[in-house]
Amino acid sequence: MDLVLHLRGFVAVAEELSVSEAALRLGLDQPLLSRRLRTLERELGVELVDRSRRQIALTPDGVALLPRARHLVEQADHLVRTIRDADPTIVTLAAPSESDPAALARLLRLLDDAQLAVDLTCDNGGEPPADSSWTIVRCEPASARWTVRLGAASAPGGSDRPVRLSGLRPRRGAAARPVLVLPHDLEPPQGERLHAAADAAGLSPALLRAKPPHIAFAEALAGRAHLFCTAAEARRHGLSWAPLADPPMLRGYRLAERDPLPAALARGPLRTHALDLLGAAVSAEPDTPVPSPSDSPDSDSPDSGSPNSGSPNSGAPDSGSPGAVAPGRAPLRSKERT
Repeated sequence: MDLVLHLRGFVAVAEELSVSEAALRLGLDQPLLSRRLRTLERELGVELVDRSRRQIALTPDGVALLPRARHLVEQADHLVRTIRDADPTIVTLAAPSESDPAALARLLRLLDDAQLAVDLTCDNGGEPPADSSWTIVRCEPASARWTVRLGAASAPGGSDRPVRLSGLRPRRGAAARPVLVLPHDLEPPQGERLHAAADAAGLSPALLRAKPPHIAFAEALAGRAHLFCTAAEARRHGLSWAPLADPPMLRGYRLAERDPLPAALARGPLRTHALDLLGAAVSAEPDTPVPSPSDSPDSDSPDSGSPNSGSPNSGAPDSGSPGAVAPGRAPLRSKERT
């Protein structure tokens, strides 16, 4: 017999002095509550309720038991609350430095409303993801969960028509304008593809320069340089932007998850909404499919390997050109472990 369960029923009957009202309060059928009360009486060997009257009343044994039963039920409830509230899992959410703060803020509000403890950090790039974490990791576009297209940003008022790398070469007699690249876009293997594409386009390696984001965007805003970045990054800084063509270049991201994670982040609508906001944070298109736990390529928990182009201006790539990365969806990768 579950003593606390049966004592809970007795306390409700004693306080309501009605089996029907007590059953309603507990959300039980009246016959079930009556059976539990009789089972408790048989177990204790006493009658707790006088049923001879029109309205039930407690017997002396019932009166004596009530405060002790109430205390035991309250203690059991307190124990459950204490265990549930003790040391809640804090989920570490590691996002790359180029993430959109507005999208991350919407994600934090969503998780706060769901009463999930989240610590937002910057992806340290290189160290393995922490336990109980979601980490957005830069990766090859072919194995990415999210992809976003790179383009050439310039001072406000520029053209938004697709631009070839060869079109960024200085014109005869004109001063050469450097082509700036954000440091993470020059990390291998993305940087290798970009350099190969620039070489094929006849763009001097001396013109391709890595600059910290605040300097790179300032130089582009001043009209002193072109800047490789995403359309969302250009919009946030008031720059004109044109997608790169021949070849198109993609920035890829995947999600690395590590257990233990709250159940709400492992499956269900909250997970779907949260992943949509993560995609928005890295400027991916919103129709990227949500990964299930079985699709994880780098986690103890789910991650996906299905990419999607991050720009509506995506065009058909020239697969024979250096650095070409075919936009669109790639096959799911097999599950790996970190």
